[in-house]
Amino acid sequence: MTSDSYSSITPAPHTRAGTPLLAGIDVGSTHCKALLCTPDGTVVARAARPTPRDAGRRTYDAEKLTGAALDALTDCVRTAGRPPDTVGLTGMAETGVPLDRHGAPVGPVLAWHDPAPAEHAETLRRRCGAAELHARTGVLPSAKVPLARWCWLREHHPERLSRMRQWAGAADLVARALTGRVGTDATFAQRSMAWEPGTDAAASGRWSPGLLAEAGLTPAHMPHVHPPGRPVGAVTRAVARRLGLRAGAQVVVAGHDHLVGAWIAGARRAGLAADSMGTAEAVLTVSGAPPDRAAAAAEGMSWGRHADGEHWITLAGMASSGALVEWFCDRFLHRPGTGRDGEGTPAPEPAARYEEFARLVDRCDPGRPPGRRPGSPSGITVEPYLQGRSAPRPDPGARLAVHGMAPSHGPADLALALLEGAAYQARWMADVQAELTGSTPRAVTLLGGSTRQRAWTALKAAVTPWTTEICTEPEAPALGAAAWGGAAIGVDPAGIRPATVPVRADGPAAAAHRDAYRDRFLPRVTGQHEGPEHAGSECTGSGQRRRTQDRQRRQRGEEESPQGKAAHP
Repeated sequence: MTSDSYSSITPAPHTRAGTPLLAGIDVGSTHCKALLCTPDGTVVARAARPTPRDAGRRTYDAEKLTGAALDALTDCVRTAGRPPDTVGLTGMAETGVPLDRHGAPVGPVLAWHDPAPAEHAETLRRRCGAAELHARTGVLPSAKVPLARWCWLREHHPERLSRMRQWAGAADLVARALTGRVGTDATFAQRSMAWEPGTDAAASGRWSPGLLAEAGLTPAHMPHVHPPGRPVGAVTRAVARRLGLRAGAQVVVAGHDHLVGAWIAGARRAGLAADSMGTAEAVLTVSGAPPDRAAAAAEGMSWGRHADGEHWITLAGMASSGALVEWFCDRFLHRPGTGRDGEGTPAPEPAARYEEFARLVDRCDPGRPPGRRPGSPSGITVEPYLQGRSAPRPDPGARLAVHGMAPSHGPADLALALLEGAAYQARWMADVQAELTGSTPRAVTLLGGSTRQRAWTALKAAVTPWTTEICTEPEAPALGAAAWGGAAIGVDPAGIRPATVPVRADGPAAAAHRDAYRDRFLPRVTGQHEGPEHAGSECTGSGQRRRTQDRQRRQRGEEESPQGKAAHP
C-alpha cells in the first residue's frame, strides 16, 4: 500500500457467517474507496487506494483504474475475513472510454475535467440550442459531457471512435472487470447529454438517436441502462478465484456518486435536499416532478432522475468549495517551496493543513467553543469563485473577489470570510432550487469530507432557515452503492440509513449571518450593489462583468444566453 492507502475494521457483533455482506465501491477522481457492511448498514471494513492518473492528469489507464478499485475491495475482504454477497458501484460521472468488439479499452480512460472538448460543446450549443438540449437531456452543453467528447474523438482520434463498439463509464469498467458484462444506471446515462430521461412519471428514459448521430454513433454503441438495484451480472469464477471473491455474487451499478451519496444520507423524498461538500460542492433538491426546465437552464442547473428512479433532482455545482481552503493554505499558511534551502515551507499532510486552518478560524471568536456555534460575521464579503460560477446566474468570468477588508482584519478574518462566502453561495443555490421546484426544503443534509470543518457547518446552519444535519458516514457514496447492491438479493436499500447529527444555530449571530447573506452577499453576486468603492476596485463584481459581456454579445449579434459557455454540474 502507498501512504495514501488505508484499511480498517469496525467491530460488528452481527457479522456471523449467515449474515449477508454488502460491498460498495466508489470510483473517485482522487481515491477509489470500498467498504463492506451488513444489511442494517453496519460497516465492518473499509479501504481506499489512490486513483492512478496518467502524467497529464486528464486520463487514466483503464487497467490501473479498475485495479485500484478492486484492490480496495480485496483489502476489505481480507480485513473482514470473507467475501461479499453483492457488490454495488458508484463513482465519478462523465469519465469513460470506448471499448472495442472484444471489450478491450480503445485508448486511455478520458477524465470528466479535461477541457479539450469545449469547442465541440460550443458547436453543439449552436447547432442544437442550449435550452433545447437542456430540456431534452437535463444538462447544458459543456466540455465535460460525453457527447462533446465523442464529437472531439471523431475529429481528433477517428481511429478510436471507429473501433468503438460500446462506451463504458468508470464504474461500468469495474462492473465489466467483475462480470464480463457492461451495463450502467440512468443517473450516469443522464450526464452524457445523449440520454432523454423523459418527464412522464412512468417514463424510463432512452438513448437519443438524433443526438448520438452528432458524433456518428447510435444507441447500439451505448451501455444497457439497468433499473435501480438490477444487477449487470454476477462475479465470474475466474475473477472470484483471482480476487478471493464469491462466484455468482451480484454486481449492481448504483449510479452517480453525488446522487447515491445524497440518497443514502437521507435526501430521499420531495422537499429534502443534500449538500455534498468536498473540493467541489454539489447542492441538490429532491422533487416529485421535474423542475421548471427553462428556468433551470437559465440558472445553470441540471435536472434528472434520482438514484431511486422514482423522484427527480435539481442539481447545482460549485467548483471551488474546499478548493478555497486549499487556496488559502497555499497562499497564507504554507508557501510552496523547498523549506530549508529555498523559499516557502513544505506543506503538511492534508489533515494537518485543515486542522491548522480550523484553529485559525476559531481565533476570530476565542470566547466561543471551537466550531460549536457561529460567531458574528467577519464584516468581509467574499465572492467565492476561483474558476467562474456555474450556478445560479452562470458567469464563467466570475473570479474570487474580496470586499470590505479593513486594516483591522487579518488572516483569520479572511479565512472565516472564505467559509462565509461558500456557505452563502450554497444557500443561494438551495434558494433558487426551491423556486425551481416550488417547495422550500424541509431539511438539508451535509455530507463529504469538508463537514469536518465544524465552523463551516455551523455557518451553513446559521444562514439557512431550514433544519441542517450532518451525515456521520464519511463514505456515503460507497455505503449507498452497497445498499443498492443489496437490492439485487432482496435487501431493502431504504433499510440502511447512516446516523445524522443536527446542527443548530440561532440567536443574534445567526440572524446577523442571514442579514449579511441578504444585504451584502446577494447584492454583490447579482450585480445589484453600487457603492463608491465598486468603480475603482480590482474586485469588480460579477454583475458588472455580465453587463459588459451582454453588451459585447449584442454588438457581435450573438444571442444573449447566460448558459452558453459556463461550466455546469
